[in-house]
Amino acid sequence: MNNSDFLKGFIRRHGEIPVIITFTVVSVVAILLVAAAIDWLFYREVHSNSVYFVGFVAVVFMPFIFYAFVRLIRQLDHSEQKLRALSIMDDLTDVYNRRYFIEQAEKEFAKARRYKTVFSIMAINIDRFKEINDEYGHAGGDAVLQALANTCMNSLRASEIFARFGDGEFIFLIPESNRVDVGAFAERILSAVENTVAVGEKCEISFTVSIGIKVFDHNDNSLEALLSAADDALSEAKCRGRCIVIYDDQQQAAS
Repeated sequence: MNNSDFLKGFIRRHGEIPVIITFTVVSVVAILLVAAAIDWLFYREVHSNSVYFVGFVAVVFMPFIFYAFVRLIRQLDHSEQKLRALSIMDDLTDVYNRRYFIEQAEKEFAKARRYKTVFSIMAINIDRFKEINDEYGHAGGDAVLQALANTCMNSLRASEIFARFGDGEFIFLIPESNRVDVGAFAERILSAVENTVAVGEKCEISFTVSIGIKVFDHNDNSLEALLSAADDALSEAKCRGRCIVIYDDQQQAAS
């Protein structure tokens, strides 16, 4: 962590005013000690008048200097956070994007391999999404994407990661979940989508989804293989239409 990161974190934790006061007090004390040391070095005694004068100047001006400095650091921090948010969010649906999901999934995969925990990948695809775009236009397709994202976000728990993964595809990372857990969660999502209606420009649009699931197995040797298996399960679910398919290592994709 560099000095800039330390300052930004310190200001976030304690607030601007306490930081300004702290910096001012420390600076004034340091300036007084330096002034006294210079007096002693050159005159072998400390002149109280000169030290008081230097202290007075420091007390008057240091708060303004540190106020400007802290405000600048805070604005820089806000700008960096906004840029970070833009880089990891999908601008249409306001959920995480593919890149951020991969970053977090890599961490979860490494954790599962190291500590022998489990997690699940759940891929969701909007059925007949191309037909929806053809019939209702891209504005209608966007409304469907936003409606699905909102529905899924309403079912999201704090530990889970939800992201847009492709054109009409979304994906969940569900820590500490086995086949039964993720299957029940998928059923809830499927039911919630049934009751979801996207509001287009001139009409309401009903839609369905298909869901493919892969539960992490300790024989899985890469995240890419795990995602590929989830995609295979999703492809099978799309062929069957509006259903849930959980990938089985022995039988490939099995419901």
